[in-house]
Amino acid sequence: PVLSVTRSSKPHVSAEIVRQINAYRDHLNRLFGTEEAPAIPPGPDGKPWRITTRQFRRTIAWHIANRPFGTVAGMIQYKHASVAAFEGYAGSSASGFRAEVEAQRRLGQIDDLLEYFDRRRGGADLGGPAGPRVARTLDETATELGPLPPMIADRSRLRTMLASLARTLHVGPLADCFFDPATALCLKRVTDAAADRPLTALCEPTRCPNACIAQHHRPVWERSADEARMLLREKRLPGLQRAALQQEVDRIEGVLARIAPEGAPPPVRAAVKGEEAWDRGE
Repeated sequence: PVLSVTRSSKPHVSAEIVRQINAYRDHLNRLFGTEEAPAIPPGPDGKPWRITTRQFRRTIAWHIANRPFGTVAGMIQYKHASVAAFEGYAGSSASGFRAEVEAQRRLGQIDDLLEYFDRRRGGADLGGPAGPRVARTLDETATELGPLPPMIADRSRLRTMLASLARTLHVGPLADCFFDPATALCLKRVTDAAADRPLTALCEPTRCPNACIAQHHRPVWERSADEARMLLREKRLPGLQRAALQQEVDRIEGVLARIAPEGAPPPVRAAVKGEEAWDRGE
């Protein structure tokens, strides 16, 4: 096995992964190919192509940084506890992998912003302190493009028009950061004056002027509200805790209302006083 209890050193794991990948190559060739035409094309010498983990670096870099809202997607895919931990892992190698991740991240930034643009043209609202600013920029860009539908408009021209804003975009689980170091609340807590990117773990999405909350953040906020409502069902909850939890639910409902889909019903409010049952329509 790859993760052998008795042989768990890095060289063993790396060699075993390579061995199993190439064994899978042989399996595919036997199953779907012939001796004259293998399913996996051979190398230039005619021998079976030897696959190594290094050959997947660019693919992994794309999955980490250039999927739609890729850092968060990568965090979920690789089961890291936080975006900060995931980014740190991606940047820990001195082999050049970090540079590949960064190159893909820059490409991903503009792709993510194009998705913002398309959704905004479709009527999507943006929440968070930065929402009005970002929406205004996207609307002004749409006006400059003229009456063409968003998917027909010249995408290369659109990329150029949005490039400046895209360079400031850093995706996050609760909000995306359109980073301006002069106003970033997360940097107010650190002493490093040379910080050139947001500190995601310190994000205050409802207070920071750089935070923009969009539809793709909605599930996380909804789960947070559901957890607070579950706690409010506890009959023995002290009054101060109940009031604090209700205040948090109200705050989250305000966020969700700002990015609610058109025609969505208003959120169900929790009871603050006493031990009343929840609204049956919840």
